[in-house]
Amino acid sequence: MIVVVLLLGSFGLPPIYPTVASALSPIDRTVGVVRLGMTVGEFQKAVKSSDQTSMNPGLIEGEQSFEVLSESLPADVRLMGCRFLHGRLYRISLEYREGAFDEARWDALIKSDMERYGKVPIETKILGERPFEFVEWNDPKTRMVLQREHRMRFEANRLEKRYRIVMILMDQALWNERQEAEGGMF
Repeated sequence: MIVVVLLLGSFGLPPIYPTVASALSPIDRTVGVVRLGMTVGEFQKAVKSSDQTSMNPGLIEGEQSFEVLSESLPADVRLMGCRFLHGRLYRISLEYREGAFDEARWDALIKSDMERYGKVPIETKILGERPFEFVEWNDPKTRMVLQREHRMRFEANRLEKRYRIVMILMDQALWNERQEAEGGMF
């Protein structure tokens, strides 16, 4: 994505600015049976979830937040959050389980997505001592962000590299509508 900020709580969310499409082909808008643009009713029929709306004070009027329950998650996913605006899914955030991605799997994912969607820069930011990498693609309908946080820890008297991987999919039109509504609140 053009400008990226670090994680906010469990999931990061880059600021949205008018963007030029960077993806060579349309970005896949689905994760398993969940797809951007689906209604709350379709979502609740497709996966077991918990309504988190009351726990998210930053939501605007007409916005809902759900967390997909573990029994509906793919094996390598730790958390999946879904945000709806006026009953339509506009954001899917996935956090993969620690250990689900090693260096080789991350590199393979980035290579595959760059072949599919086009080459884009990998941005690196440092927060404290932790480096973060971000990769972003946009098409007229969808924005996809991949983020990797490097974590080092000592285990069995040696330094182990670990990664926290987050993927965010956003519906461009609904996200822009949300941003406009939020801007009108202040």
